[in-house]
Amino acid sequence: MNRYILLIACSLAVVLLSGCIEELVPLEKVSESPDPSMYEFDVFLNGSQLNGNFARTSTFYLSTTPSVKVVNMIDNESLLDIMAPEGITTTDDDVLSNIVVIADPAINTSSSIEVFQNYSKEQKVSSFNYTVSKKVIKGQKHIYLNFSEPIRGYVAYTMAVPTSQNFLHISEAPSVVRVVLPKDHTTGNPLLGRARPDPEDIYYDDKGRMNLVWYNMGTEKSSVVGMFEALFKTGIQTPPSTRKLIAVKFYKDSAPAHLLVAGVILFSLALVVIADYLKKRRKLRKLREEIEATAKGKKPQV
Repeated sequence: MNRYILLIACSLAVVLLSGCIEELVPLEKVSESPDPSMYEFDVFLNGSQLNGNFARTSTFYLSTTPSVKVVNMIDNESLLDIMAPEGITTTDDDVLSNIVVIADPAINTSSSIEVFQNYSKEQKVSSFNYTVSKKVIKGQKHIYLNFSEPIRGYVAYTMAVPTSQNFLHISEAPSVVRVVLPKDHTTGNPLLGRARPDPEDIYYDDKGRMNLVWYNMGTEKSSVVGMFEALFKTGIQTPPSTRKLIAVKFYKDSAPAHLLVAGVILFSLALVVIADYLKKRRKLRKLREEIEATAKGKKPQV
């Protein structure tokens, strides 16, 4: 009997120890290949050429999940400064994912719309060497994608954000910023929220999505920038006065109608409550007058 108990105890010990050993052995993280099919490589320049090159154009494809797909059109630049959104609970390494580079050395290509059109059609991932570094400046997290040489083409990535329907971005000058809302979503209602500052262009694409566009961002200093200059000072490429905050609150197309219906219902309920209150007040006043008249021996007034 004791032999069986000892055998069972040894077996349990082997199982438990093997489980602990498996937990202690770190698994090597397998790096996933970048997937360009996750992004939309649109040629969106719209006359933003400056001194022979196009200004950086960044398109943010918002979603109802806490993530944003970002596609940057880079023209003769080697450094991409990305400000990590505040409130991110993931680690710094998880803020950016699925980084896709479709580009060539700027020295081997010329700045033209045709070049970007070719990149958008081919969608062949380039084997560029780049480093990812992080730095906190004045409390603001910065993530730098640093290429060994200036490039011309697309740099796309998926960025984690703290909330799904409140988007914040700090632009650099000169730059063009386009924000694409999810289908069946909108913005602009003064009660539910709107985009700040007001977009310079609003249109719907062939997928029925609302597009908000800001041109030449950061070239004009606003009161909003003044509030954030001290916080977002970086000293890299652009001075703090050339940065500008973009905030977009978006929601379902049906949200304003639902808000109106809810407001009508609440207003109706308020009227019912007020009417009931006035009715009971008149009744109590009449009852008080009757009691006072009876106490004085007078006939109450009708």
